[in-house]
Amino acid sequence: MKPEVITAIIAAIVAITSAIISIYGQNRITRLTDRLTKQREAESREAQTAALMSKYRNPLLRSAIDLQSRLYNIHQNRFLERFYHQSPSAQSYAINNTLYVVAEYLGWVEILRREIQFLDLGDLELNRRLSELLVNINQAFAHYKAGSTFQLHNGEQRAIGEIMTVPRSNSEAIGYDCIGYAMFVKKMSDPEFADWFVKLKDDIDTMGNAPKVEAERLVLIHSKLIDLIDFLDPHHVRVPPKYRTRIEQK
Repeated sequence: MKPEVITAIIAAIVAITSAIISIYGQNRITRLTDRLTKQREAESREAQTAALMSKYRNPLLRSAIDLQSRLYNIHQNRFLERFYHQSPSAQSYAINNTLYVVAEYLGWVEILRREIQFLDLGDLELNRRLSELLVNINQAFAHYKAGSTFQLHNGEQRAIGEIMTVPRSNSEAIGYDCIGYAMFVKKMSDPEFADWFVKLKDDIDTMGNAPKVEAERLVLIHSKLIDLIDFLDPHHVRVPPKYRTRIEQK
């Protein structure tokens, strides 16, 4: 075989090999770029999730703690009875503050619903569990088999949550906030606002004057709130175990 033919064959082989290596390299670069892009997107979602949960976990957890504490004290420590027999101002506080801790919790649940239609915790199981816990509390308030005391139907829960929210005027990511206790007491003088709490207020009044309260719903709601607290604070960083005591069913 002539040298020039051999040279041409070698040149062709080198060219083909170079092309194959180039294509292989480009494919590897493409796959690597795609993998890095997906990794950055995943990290970005995780960062967004962490930021969202840092904003929403604390107020939701705090409101759940306040509500479960009040229910526990009503059931176990005769909170309403003690305040009702103390003074008119103490009775007024017991009513308004009990209404507020219920309304504040519902307010933060409504804010969650508005701001994060489907809260992405980066894990389908975590998403499912949080949704389940919130639904369980919703159903505990509405459950018809637990009697009528302290009952709030689904629409009433949503309505109370709605009137408890106010838009934030600053540039923070959260577009809504829940009104504070002072504003709540002030707004209770508005008949349109207070009308949503008439039934609940009557129930509180009944429990404050009765020697024995209808407790099944209180126990049910309290138990579901403890489940939510355990989920939001699994390592007992914000709420020590001793403050998560469940009410024993009798």
